[in-house]
Amino acid sequence: MKYENAKDILPAKLLEEVQKYAEGKVIYIPRTDKGRGWGEASGYREKLNKRNTLICSRYSAGQSVMELAEGFFLSPETIKKIVYGKKVETPMFSNSVTSAAQYAAAGMGEEWVRIYLQTLGHEMPELSEYFMSELVRIPLRLIETKDFSKMDGGEAASFEVPLLVFYEKGEFSAPYQAALFGKLKAEKKNAHYAFVFARNQEYGYFWKNYGKNFQR
Repeated sequence: MKYENAKDILPAKLLEEVQKYAEGKVIYIPRTDKGRGWGEASGYREKLNKRNTLICSRYSAGQSVMELAEGFFLSPETIKKIVYGKKVETPMFSNSVTSAAQYAAAGMGEEWVRIYLQTLGHEMPELSEYFMSELVRIPLRLIETKDFSKMDGGEAASFEVPLLVFYEKGEFSAPYQAALFGKLKAEKKNAHYAFVFARNQEYGYFWKNYGKNFQR
C-alpha cells in the first residue's frame, strides 16, 4: 500500500486535530461503507437474493418444498419461509421471448432455459462446459438442418419461443427445437431470438468469427 503525507491531503485545521491524537504515527483510514446494509459490502446479500428468487421461481413452476429443500441443501422450514414469506419479485415464466428477456435482464437466463426444457420433458444439460450468451437474434443460415428428425412438441413450435442454439465442433444446431426451426425456415425467416451456447474451449473462435452476426 502506498503511503501519503497527510499534509498533502488534509486541510490544515483537520490535520491539526489529527496530530493531537496520532502525531508521528502511521495510521490507516478505512473506506466507508456508508449506506450499505448487511451483506451488501461483501456481495452476500445479492447472492442470497438471487438464490431466493430462484427458489420462488422454481416453486411457482411446480417444484415441491421437499424437492427445493434437497436441491438447495436447506431445511423444508427455510424453503417455506422463503416461498410463503416476504414477497420476492420474480419474472413471470411463459414460453415466450418476452418472458425469456425478463429472466435474462434479471441475470436468470439459464433459469428460464431450465424451466422451458422442463415443460418439454427434458432435463437441463450440463452447462458448466459452455458459455451462454444473452438473448440475441441469430441468423438462421448459421444453423444446421440435420436435427429435423428429432421433432419437439407442438407448443414448442410457437414463433414466440426463443431458440436454444448450441455451437459445437464448428457447427450450430437447435437439438431441442427441430419443429420450431423447420417452421421458421418454411416461413423464410432470416433471424430469430435465441440463447446461444458455445463450448468453453471453442468460445474464442466462436466469438471472433460469429459474434458480429448477433444482435440484441
